[in-house]
Amino acid sequence: MIRRFEAVRQFLRERGMAAGLVTGPISMRYLTGWSNPSKRFAGLVIPADGEPALLVPALEVEEVRSASALRLVAWQDGEDPFAALSGMLRAAGAGEGRIALEQADLPVGQLRRIAGALGLAPSVLLDAAADLSPALSAQRESQDEDELALLQQAADMLNPALDAALAAIRPGVTEREIARVLEEAMLAAGADGVAFETHVLFGPASALPHGSTGARTLEPGHVVLMDFGAQLRGYRSDITRTVCCGAWPDELARVYDVVLAANQAAIAAVKPGVPLGDVDRAARQVIEEAGYGAYFIHRTGHGLGLEIHEEPYVVAGNEKVLRPGHVITIEPGVYLPGVGGVRIEDDVVVTEDGCRVLTSWTKERLSAG
Repeated sequence: MIRRFEAVRQFLRERGMAAGLVTGPISMRYLTGWSNPSKRFAGLVIPADGEPALLVPALEVEEVRSASALRLVAWQDGEDPFAALSGMLRAAGAGEGRIALEQADLPVGQLRRIAGALGLAPSVLLDAAADLSPALSAQRESQDEDELALLQQAADMLNPALDAALAAIRPGVTEREIARVLEEAMLAAGADGVAFETHVLFGPASALPHGSTGARTLEPGHVVLMDFGAQLRGYRSDITRTVCCGAWPDELARVYDVVLAANQAAIAAVKPGVPLGDVDRAARQVIEEAGYGAYFIHRTGHGLGLEIHEEPYVVAGNEKVLRPGHVITIEPGVYLPGVGGVRIEDDVVVTEDGCRVLTSWTKERLSAG
């Protein structure tokens, strides 16, 4: 945590800001180990020169103390938290608006109240303030060893879930029933919860990259696309596997083999110094050469950590280069309207000389039921 705070202080000093104010729950968790679970206001004040302090609702104090040793300022229901925040900012020398704000995560209503507490018009505060969001996002891109250990554990929890789902796949089962099997198995494996809404799609519905899991029943010859993840202490895994109920239809079997080749080509391209756009291109070229380029309709992947979608993005034209500690998904897919879709997704960490795949469940073309 000390390194993370010092990086913020360096950002503040370089921009002439007296303090930073962190209000986004994800950033607060990254910096303190605690994330505000309520709608009551909480803010982390980081002076450019001085020790950080957390402004929290009084009912959260014990929970915060179990996660963080930072100095706390508590406010009770009925009190104005922004008056207390104003005092903290003024004490840090930021009374005239020399504040770095998380502009990507600061609601307009909160901005107005912060400005009002400082005696400033919101426009004046925005003109004086720096944007802290990009600095925090950039810092979070490279995961440290503790973070990577949690991501690996979250990825390992996916294996028993897929084993259980494979055993449950049979004609007549519903998408919701398979989703429930996946989620219950992850919880039994020790997950704190799901990383995002579980997607299970059967047959033609699997051609919808983010279709909604519903009451559809499975029929022989339908593919089963499962996109889900586990959450552990805030860190998330993300996997997609596609299997078939009974024998694979010829075209979808061919599509599967093409998508698997694209997944493998993109993973092979992951190494330090490689532009993210090149990784996208490695997957896309395989699919295009097989004649399915028009049916690969999304980016190849995204960053993964405390959020399910974060920087860096594996997308065409992205010239940002991979660095050790980056964790990304590799998830090419081909979606044939009215027929079905195939996506194969893995979580990958960039190492000093290449990459390591965190997800380990088989990518063999499987039939079940």
